Amino acid sequence: METIDQSQQVLVSASCPVCDGARWAPIAVHAKVVFVRCSECGAAYRRSHAASLQSGQTSTAVRHGDASAMYRRRSWRRVQKSRHQILDLLNHCEPGPLLDVGCSLGYTLLAARSLGLDPSGVDVAPTAVEHCRGLGFKAEVGTMERLPFADGAFELVVMKHVLEHTPRPKVALCEVRRVLRPGGGIFIAVPFGGNRKARRDPQNHKFFAEKGLFGHYVYYEPETLESLLRACGFRTVQVHPHLVHRRAGAAMRLVQAVTAPLRRVGQVAQNATGVRKEFWLCALRSD
Repeated sequence: METIDQSQQVLVSASCPVCDGARWAPIAVHAKVVFVRCSECGAAYRRSHAASLQSGQTSTAVRHGDASAMYRRRSWRRVQKSRHQILDLLNHCEPGPLLDVGCSLGYTLLAARSLGLDPSGVDVAPTAVEHCRGLGFKAEVGTMERLPFADGAFELVVMKHVLEHTPRPKVALCEVRRVLRPGGGIFIAVPFGGNRKARRDPQNHKFFAEKGLFGHYVYYEPETLESLLRACGFRTVQVHPHLVHRRAGAAMRLVQAVTAPLRRVGQVAQNATGVRKEFWLCALRSD
């Protein structure tokens, strides 16, 4: 690991953002950023970074560019994936108004509309918000720590690859709980902090490298994220994708039932080998 001048670093998290633990060990030390692992809960998080390093939340639309042909080329696939993720959540709660936190170019909003839901979006990038409004959706500029919506406005909240973008995940999740109705559900997708390559060589892995950083502050594993959710008033009901969606069409449910055993084997293999790059989680607001 590099030896760096700590006086050139800005402290981001004095304690673990997940469990508030004060004991940690460095896992990736670079001139511009230092990642550590909590000795108490095992979460990996950004402890400090150079003052010149851009901080704060960034929109997917901004990171990829609104005019990115490559990002837009996979639009249909992204919408279909979002449909499956929303259906995961609908296995546990009733349909209702949906909020997509980090709505980007509106893929999850389009998926929600196709399922007959009433979706709204929020994003830090005004260009992303304007794009979603152009598609006919309600969208607002805001951050996950301060959502511009009334208490209990939503039945469903989707957070796809946004929770890792804040050093204050407890603040963000408590804010999500505020805008959720009692019994409402949250779907979260985040990078898998237990990825085998990231664990084996964090110093050189893209999760923790200086180059290519997309504003990631915390890397979760299912256990650490479940613990964080409990502390914020949520109850986890499912980790990883459902094999059958009870609110899908009859034909889709039949296909899912037939292929479920094979997909279950695939999930077990991914967990056992540590090759998973992301994981999904559904939780309900506890009351």
